[in-house]
Amino acid sequence: MSQTPAEQVANKAIFLGVTQPFDLHATLDSGQVFRWRWEGDWAWGVIAGRAFALRAVDGGLRVISPAPVDETQEMLRDYLRLDDDLDALYNDAAADPVLAEAMTRYRGLRLIRQDPWECLVSFVCSSVSNIPRISRNLRAVAETYGEPVTLDGRLLHRFPDASALAAGGKQGLYALGLGFRARYIARIAITAAKGGLDLAALRLAPYDEAKAVLTALPGVGEKVADCVLAFSLDKMEGFPVDRWVRRALVEWYGLEEKAPYEELRAWAQARWGESTAYVQQYLFHYRRLMG
Repeated sequence: MSQTPAEQVANKAIFLGVTQPFDLHATLDSGQVFRWRWEGDWAWGVIAGRAFALRAVDGGLRVISPAPVDETQEMLRDYLRLDDDLDALYNDAAADPVLAEAMTRYRGLRLIRQDPWECLVSFVCSSVSNIPRISRNLRAVAETYGEPVTLDGRLLHRFPDASALAAGGKQGLYALGLGFRARYIARIAITAAKGGLDLAALRLAPYDEAKAVLTALPGVGEKVADCVLAFSLDKMEGFPVDRWVRRALVEWYGLEEKAPYEELRAWAQARWGESTAYVQQYLFHYRRLMG
């Protein structure tokens, strides 16, 4: 009997065990990354220039990748932050009824340690936008300027580097539907292509220093900077405040509706410390899906 396409894919997969809580759907669909695409239970995407297919199974993941097994496992543990101790996070949050509910409902949602360049461009694209549009914009950018990569007959694209986007320029990006964001991304790309932006170095810099570098870029305000810091540069102090997080803080914690961004971020950091970035993502995902 011939196999279905799904069965053929499954037979090529390796197993990656995950002992801590992990929810693949919640993690990939929680507004941190935007270019993963789902085909049934399989998610297809690109990590560090390599194509991957991921499927959640009992005890971990089934994975298809052209990389050697050891390298594949190392890349995924890094990208999906599989060594983060979510059980400790949940224990710490147990006394907070709001967080306890959010973390119970979306148990296993993890922060992603994504490529800083793609993360930066992604969240500049997020300004005055929504997740479906951001996804369309970024896929158009990757398909136009990124290198193609295939996996099991699927055509995917690496995210273009700064030089490729600089060459495309403002008009090229505008033609892809990025609107006013095109000029910001083009200017950032030119700066980065000329060596004026070292995102990797910011992972080693203190939070305030790294944030100052990011907010000096065109189109990067505090919220975009905090997204990049939390989702790609290991800054657990990052606390992006969008409309959903602001609503959560006002409705559930009694903060002032018109409180300045910095005041909300400082309050969150004082309350949640090293868990701040994780707390933000659970609040965001929980409040957004409530509508």
